[in-house]
Amino acid sequence: MVSVQAETSKTKAKPATKPAPKTLQVNKAFFAGRAVKFQSPPEGKASRALVVGPWNLGDKVSPGNNDMRPNLYFVFPGTQHRAEGRPDFDNNAVLSAVPKDASNFDVYWVVVLDPTVDQDFTSEQQIIVATQATFDPPENFPFEQIPSAGFLRTFLKVSDTAGLERFKRPDGDLPRVAIVPAKITVKALVEEIEQQTETAGAGKN
Repeated sequence: MVSVQAETSKTKAKPATKPAPKTLQVNKAFFAGRAVKFQSPPEGKASRALVVGPWNLGDKVSPGNNDMRPNLYFVFPGTQHRAEGRPDFDNNAVLSAVPKDASNFDVYWVVVLDPTVDQDFTSEQQIIVATQATFDPPENFPFEQIPSAGFLRTFLKVSDTAGLERFKRPDGDLPRVAIVPAKITVKALVEEIEQQTETAGAGKN
C-alpha cells in the first residue's frame, strides 16, 4: 500500500521556470559628438538578433566585414545605454557615418583598458585617437581596475591581465583603448534628431 506522503512526493509540482531576461533595444547612437536615432529593422523570421548582456543591438545580416561599409562601435564602458543591475554592459554606440537609407554596419567592440581614461566617447575620431596612446600596467596590476573588466570577462572571455596579450599592437605595446572586430554586421536606419525650436514668441515683448 502506497502511503499518502509517498504519493504526494511523487506528484509534487516542479518549480516554475524563470522567464527569460527581457532585452532592451538600442535606439540611439552617437555620430560626430551628437546623438542620432538608431533603429534596426527586423530582417525576418530567419534572422538572429545580436544580443550583448541585456541589450539587443539589432538583427545580424549575412555579409561579413567590408571596408566600404560604415562602422558601428560599441564602447565599454559608456553612459548612453545603461541597464539597472547590469553595469558590465553599460555602453555607447558610435557611428562612423549617417547614411540616408537603412544600411549595413560592421560592428566593433571598443574596450577601455586604462583606468585613467575618463572620456565618454561620442565620435569615431575620439576612439581612433585613444587607440594610438599606450598603456603600461604596473606589476601585479589588478584586472578589476580595468574599466571594461566586466564586459571582457563575460563576453570576450578575458578574465586576467595575461589575457590582455591579445590586444597588444604589433610593436608589443598595449593600447589605452582597444578596438576588437566583432566580425558581425547589422542593418540599421539612422536618422537625425530634430532640435527643439525655441518657444514661439520667445524674445517678443
